[in-house]
Amino acid sequence: MTQKKTTGIYSSIQALYLSFYSRELYQDIARNWRGLCLPYLFLVLMIFWVPEIMNMNRNASDFIADEGPKYVEQIPVITIAKGEVSIKEDMPYTIYDKKNNTPFAIIDTTGKTTSLDNSPAQVLVTKNMLMVRVTQKEIRSLPLSDIGDVTITRRLIYDWLETFKSLVIAMLFPLMLLISFAFHIMQMILLSFLGGNIAKNLNVNLDFRSLMRLSAVAFTPPVLLETVHAVLDISYPYSTFVSFILAAGYLYYAIGSNSEKVLNPISRKS
Repeated sequence: MTQKKTTGIYSSIQALYLSFYSRELYQDIARNWRGLCLPYLFLVLMIFWVPEIMNMNRNASDFIADEGPKYVEQIPVITIAKGEVSIKEDMPYTIYDKKNNTPFAIIDTTGKTTSLDNSPAQVLVTKNMLMVRVTQKEIRSLPLSDIGDVTITRRLIYDWLETFKSLVIAMLFPLMLLISFAFHIMQMILLSFLGGNIAKNLNVNLDFRSLMRLSAVAFTPPVLLETVHAVLDISYPYSTFVSFILAAGYLYYAIGSNSEKVLNPISRKS
């Protein structure tokens, strides 16, 4: 997705690198670009989320490969027929978190175990109900009649895990991109109000739409810096806070670039 302009000199692709230093780019954005630059912001965030989602997918795959077998190899063959569970092993049957040597899941169709209230386990399977601990105080229940008839084997569980790994990118990429987009729009609005005060102090006449455009492009350097960390898979502590401060600094530079003291005719540079 690219920013479409009718009179602007610089394109969205050029803005990706010129935003780091070009006064003329920020002059062009304020004077000639149209709209709020939301498609441009979406493009920049898309560039970031491609490597970031790949990292998340790799981490999930590594976790499943390392930790999955520790749990899956303890799971017995579970038959669900007409909404009722049966296994051949003695019950209550416990699946352990071997790292902490604590119960992770309990299967009990005898009626002796009916809740997770007095257990550290995260999952309980009764004769006709699946219970999962969401938080320390919240437990969700699912009637097994909703699942249908199925025989759950270790092979089937491994197949489910492989399917999950394959779907991570398809599921998470659009979700995280849209959440990030909405979050950055809120930051754009905040920056634009801040930019209004900066413009007054610098005696620069810019309307709110121009400040929104400048704010959107001002996020380019910090977001691309986050992208470099994602590509190299390097930890970036406080990245949200640091990115906002950097964007504010670039917005100050962008507004200053539109001061009458530095405003010159724009000539195209590639």
